[in-house]
Amino acid sequence: MFQFLTTQRVVRDQGEFPPIEAVIKTFWGEPSPQRRLFNRQLNQSLDMTAYAEYVRRQWHAMAADADGRHVATQEMDDLFHIVRLLIQGHERDVIVSQLNQIKPTASEGACSSSIDLAVRLLLMLKVGVVRHQTSPHLCLKWDKGDLQSFVREQFNKAPVLDYHHIRLPKSFDIWSISAIGGLKVEFTDNLADYLLLVDDDRTVLLFYHASFLECQENTIYSTELVDETLQTLALLSPQSEFSSRIRGNKTKREWFQKLCMESRECVIDCQVALCGNLRAEDRQLERFTFWRDRLIILKQVYDDATPKTFQQWWYDRRNGERWSTFWVAVLVLMITIMLGLIQCIESALQVYKAYYPTVV
Repeated sequence: MFQFLTTQRVVRDQGEFPPIEAVIKTFWGEPSPQRRLFNRQLNQSLDMTAYAEYVRRQWHAMAADADGRHVATQEMDDLFHIVRLLIQGHERDVIVSQLNQIKPTASEGACSSSIDLAVRLLLMLKVGVVRHQTSPHLCLKWDKGDLQSFVREQFNKAPVLDYHHIRLPKSFDIWSISAIGGLKVEFTDNLADYLLLVDDDRTVLLFYHASFLECQENTIYSTELVDETLQTLALLSPQSEFSSRIRGNKTKREWFQKLCMESRECVIDCQVALCGNLRAEDRQLERFTFWRDRLIILKQVYDDATPKTFQQWWYDRRNGERWSTFWVAVLVLMITIMLGLIQCIESALQVYKAYYPTVV
């Protein structure tokens, strides 16, 4: 019923792997040069370097491990065929059965690993367990049904938290979350972990593959999910603040550049800070559905955070009265210390003069 691709193998040397143009065309279709990005620019400006690096990492972790003995695919063409089957809506057990027929020497586990790898590259979801993985319990498990149903199950959950008394002001971004809220910002290439709080609510995960999201047009991901994800990136890293050298905030821009440079494990997509800006009405929580609950939890943790360092006290303008009171108290304390120090020096000089008077 299915014909497995065995010709026109992709040469996997360092200069040609992955064949990113073939990947984009096979996974998401031919991009239209006239289609505009979320920030209204033409999509000719997309840089897929970060996604290509992600493909290499996933491939070497799963397909290249032990010379490919644990997967049923050794070439990208094989993987392209599995992706086509996934897009066509075939159920997982049907694809496994077809791989068993085509690759009779491959075990069922190897076939499943090949499907998991295809899903990881197609959707950037951490599906299936990689050998020697440190936290296998954090991976998503998909073992039956079609991929579209699995994606709907993961993301089409109705929000349950009350949002009527929570605001998302313009000052609420990843810089303020870190500099004022005291949270650590870490990048993730697993879309299911986006905006998730980990490490006892001390670290927030940020999905950084904005260029990947911009390629999602008429794909397994719904347009509403993709647009809302880009909208949250525009909320947390507004382009005018983090990327513009003319209108931008130098402190935030340099902080974000340092954050990207500190991420040694992966190449950060620069498009993450080029998703445009949100108007006041677009920052209302009722405009969000898929990520609303996580935004609410993140905002609550941010609001509950109290400054612990002088730097946090200086940047924390959420409560203007408290900020003014604190720094007035600091100023008064410094003046008091200076006056006390001057008085101590003057008293010491007087005692010295009393014991050692000046002889004329």
